Amino acid sequence: MDLAYVSDITANCDWNHVIVNRHPLAPNSPFNAAPDLFLHGIIAEYLYQYLELQKEMSNV
Repeated sequence: MDLAYVSDITANCDWNHVIVNRHPLAPNSPFNAAPDLFLHGIIAEYLYQYLELQKEMSNV
């Protein structure tokens, strides 16, 4: 998930602090796969909740 695109689409740069792998050409170790997957799930859920709240605020 590229949160830089989310920042551009939502016009909200608050997502930039969540970016973990800042250099995509330097891959993470496969031994770090479980924590990376966990962080991916947390960030995806956080993003989903944020978008749901933005949707509700735009409907008001």
